Amino acid sequence: MRSFSFFTPVLALCLLAGCARSPVTPDEPVQPPRLTRILVIPVTPIAKLHTENKGIPLGVLWQSIADRIKSLDFNDRMETMRKDMGPRMTAALVRQLRTQGYEAEVIEGIRRPVSSPDSIDYTRLAVTDPVLHIYFNEVGMYSSRFSMDYVPRVNLSAYLIRPQDADTLYGETIYYGADSRGTASWSVPADARHRWASFDEMVGKPQEVAGSYDDALDALASRIAQNIREQFEPAPARVSSAP
Repeated sequence: MRSFSFFTPVLALCLLAGCARSPVTPDEPVQPPRLTRILVIPVTPIAKLHTENKGIPLGVLWQSIADRIKSLDFNDRMETMRKDMGPRMTAALVRQLRTQGYEAEVIEGIRRPVSSPDSIDYTRLAVTDPVLHIYFNEVGMYSSRFSMDYVPRVNLSAYLIRPQDADTLYGETIYYGADSRGTASWSVPADARHRWASFDEMVGKPQEVAGSYDDALDALASRIAQNIREQFEPAPARVSSAP
């Protein structure tokens, strides 16, 4: 009886240890949150285009003056294109979001302050779906210190906002062309075709310049849609109950 009493707890401990070592079913991978519909706030064009040439062998003051004069000239020549960049970017965003599987529409009739059109109170929007707000930070042409070529520069910020509480679901500043660095989520290298050997050559080919910005907008819209897709799985489209 004593032998039985001694081995009984030992056997129980062995059984418990065996259970502890039994195979554990691995957790299923966490699925990203789902979105069905994204509403795009119309993109406003940037106020001015800028050119910058770091390769000019001038002092800082004279270089600044030269850049300012060329920027004014470039802005005047490309005024129509500048104004079209907002609507073109808006259309590109809708197109690329739909390509990624989302329902996407433009929000119309947003009341925006004249002095600061991108200062929007999201909680006042009469919508419940997330809204995508894009605004340009810098648009122009840039020639680096080690190259005489001018290349496009388009930098913008993208925010996906939940309007109920203005919470940011996705936010990133993305650099196209001159300020890009590799293929990170925030970096989009420019098309290698889009470069001009001098300022005069660049302003002498306005259609090529306009085309380079069209490519920039498409590439940026595509990257933004891809970045959102990596964080939010597109949900099945809603089915209307109307007959």
